[in-house]
Amino acid sequence: MRFTSDLHPVVLHDRTLRRTTGARYAVDLCSYEDIRHLDAGSWFAPRFSNERIPQLETVLELLPATMGINIEVKTDGDRRPGALLVRRLLKTLRPALKRRTIIVSSFDHHLLRSLRREDSGIPLGILVHPVRDLARRPSRLALRLRASYIFCSRSFLRRAIVEAAHARGINIGVYTVNRVENLDRLRRFGVDLVFTNFPSAIRTALREA
Repeated sequence: MRFTSDLHPVVLHDRTLRRTTGARYAVDLCSYEDIRHLDAGSWFAPRFSNERIPQLETVLELLPATMGINIEVKTDGDRRPGALLVRRLLKTLRPALKRRTIIVSSFDHHLLRSLRREDSGIPLGILVHPVRDLARRPSRLALRLRASYIFCSRSFLRRAIVEAAHARGINIGVYTVNRVENLDRLRRFGVDLVFTNFPSAIRTALREA
């Protein structure tokens, strides 16, 4: 998710609106009113035409309360203070935290540190950058932030990372696992979570293993 210029949390992956809507603007430079009517579905398939970019509040209301959610906060290109973004995010999340499990994750570890200062109990997940964090020890990064999860790419994953995390009570998640054959290595290493675009296929493979 990202923040609009007027601090509405919206569920959108890219920094700009170009790929999904054709508008050539960064999300953080547009108000929610600027983007709320944009067609964010036609790029994918005609049957999704006129799909809108949803606010985070809307998504939280639509998903079943029994479903856990990982919210990745993306701040690349956004120069506003992390503390400002954190306060707005918590305003949205606190009502939902009473009825569901939510993990907040980010590549922006400074933002996660601000979030931890504001809320001592919300589960955090540090996203490990495959270049920036190559020489760093993910479990130590997680401990500093009191994060319960480490999320990394398949190429970054090493058995030693999993073992170090588990020795400290930290869970490991791996992205993006779209092929069933990629599960064998993750299973051998003892990975706790996988991110996938094909949850039904991956869930079936794990159940049948």
